[in-house]
Amino acid sequence: MNISYKKCVSGLLMAGTLVFSGCQKEAFIETNINPEGLTSVPPANQFLNATLGIHNQDFEAFYDYYQRIMPWMQYSTAVNGNGQNFTQVYDNFSQRYGRLYSNSNGVGNTLADIEKLVEQLPAEEQPRYVHMIRIARILKAYYTFYVSDIYGSIPYSEAFQARYGGTLTPKYDTQQTIFTTLDTELKEAVATLKTAQPATQVALGTNDQYYGGNTQQWVKAANALRLKIGMRLAKRDPARLKTIAQEVLSSPATDLMSSNTDGWVFVTPASFTGDGASNWNASGLRASKPLVDFMWDSQDPRIDAFFTPNIYSQANIDLLIADKQLPAGTKESARRYIGGFTSPDAARLPQNVLHYYTPRYLTLSGSRTAIDTLSYVQPRLFQASYADASGTAGTGKNYFPVITYADFCFMRAELGAQAITGESAKTWYESGVLASLDWYDMVAQSAQVTSYTPMTAAEKTAYLTNPKVAFNAAKAMDLIASQEYVNFLRQPTEGWATWKRTGLPNATSTLALPTLISNGATLIIPRRAPLPLPNVNDPNYANRKAALDEMAKEAGFGRDPQDATGRVWWDRP
Repeated sequence: MNISYKKCVSGLLMAGTLVFSGCQKEAFIETNINPEGLTSVPPANQFLNATLGIHNQDFEAFYDYYQRIMPWMQYSTAVNGNGQNFTQVYDNFSQRYGRLYSNSNGVGNTLADIEKLVEQLPAEEQPRYVHMIRIARILKAYYTFYVSDIYGSIPYSEAFQARYGGTLTPKYDTQQTIFTTLDTELKEAVATLKTAQPATQVALGTNDQYYGGNTQQWVKAANALRLKIGMRLAKRDPARLKTIAQEVLSSPATDLMSSNTDGWVFVTPASFTGDGASNWNASGLRASKPLVDFMWDSQDPRIDAFFTPNIYSQANIDLLIADKQLPAGTKESARRYIGGFTSPDAARLPQNVLHYYTPRYLTLSGSRTAIDTLSYVQPRLFQASYADASGTAGTGKNYFPVITYADFCFMRAELGAQAITGESAKTWYESGVLASLDWYDMVAQSAQVTSYTPMTAAEKTAYLTNPKVAFNAAKAMDLIASQEYVNFLRQPTEGWATWKRTGLPNATSTLALPTLISNGATLIIPRRAPLPLPNVNDPNYANRKAALDEMAKEAGFGRDPQDATGRVWWDRP
């Protein structure tokens, strides 16, 4: 897998569709360094550039998701099983902090530019950008939350203003302060977007690749984000969570997500994720045994959207018979979805090495080909451009979810199950399951996932009644968290957060994740980003050190800032 970083990606808009060519985004770098150069840039353009900055992160995909979070959360493994110390390797993790604060084209600076650009317009023009500014604040709130989520205290109240006369050494806001501030900003944004403005508003249009500038859709997204941030407070500040949940869910139905079309998702052409050498390439990720076993046993119709069948087709079996590697009469198994062991010791047991990690080989089309027992994660689910076995590159679409409707439903199910709201946990759980099935069915077809068969209504109905899925109030949180975990395969950072919030899935839950054992010892799964030690030569050394010292006062912070098994403020036992 090529790990060279893509230097730039530019957005061109044609008939409302995002396409990419060349390095035109470089033209914005000078304007980000020199604020006077921004005067010629339409504010909406910076919104598009911030969107690209959030999602055009192949290093994040490769290092944060494929190499770290997905194996930690047992979504996938390395080809021959996880390394003995795989939970203790953090090189190049995490990418999100630098993306927020980059001086040239960081997400925070780019979104802050929008308000400054509007301030430079003639006074009579500025009232036409009230909605655009609030939509930009919603996106900035999301990405700030995304970064703080695993870093804790970060600069916010004094950040992103240095080139406009602000401080070059911003203070670090505590995570508690950040979460409170973001909730206040989101609440204000919703109120403003719902208020008719005296001046006709300038729409983001195709510069908004999430909702096309539709303000009502952004109201739904902001409310969903408020709920998402609130859910992090379940153990830290349950009273605050209840207040946020009641405020959000008492909103008119038109202000809340109600179908998959309301989901906050970035959709791009196949070319966005490059060719087979790109860091987006997920073809080396083994399917994990815990997830595959659960999906197979529960007859989950998403299984072929998530994973490839192994290569033991009847045609290949017949070739192995002819090559005297299998006995005559061997037939294709009814089950060709097999996951790899997630625990390092289990993957190295001699019987498992022999049965699962020792492929047979055939010469096919002139090349030596491994006939592999185990499945892989579907590459096109993460990289639509991935070339199939014939070498044909995919021409489907990439999907980058922020908050899907299924996610929103599961949050409501959790709140109902814990009596934080009076809503029906069963109703929202089943709505979440069906929304997830429908979403992945749509994505698998649109991304041209290989070997995928579209779901039927009968399969969806049967899945909801399967004993491993059917709602049972006595184990509501177990079932909800198990389905959230499955739903978050395409968004593993949220699967990680769910596990931290709830302790589920675990070794005894409906979807059982085994304890990870290496050389006989239990491995500890990381819970946050390793925090860099402050450098005395850093101009902002005093603020950085003060923030780390304050975070270290929290129980469970860890041995030192670089201890990724420690906890941030919201993450309580």
